[in-house]
Amino acid sequence: MPKYSFIAEAADTLSPGETTSARGTLSAPSPEAARKTVEASLRSRGYEPTEGITVTPN
Repeated sequence: MPKYSFIAEAADTLSPGETTSARGTLSAPSPEAARKTVEASLRSRGYEPTEGITVTPN
């Protein structure tokens, strides 16, 4: 399965006005699948993606 790097900006849903960024790598069948995985992971941690997620092949 291909590897992708990602960078994401997200808002903290428990502390309005607070934002964070996340970056890393993951394996996924496509860039869209990688983006959806990152979105789900952020939401499960109490964050809402804001500026979109940049996904690039590794």
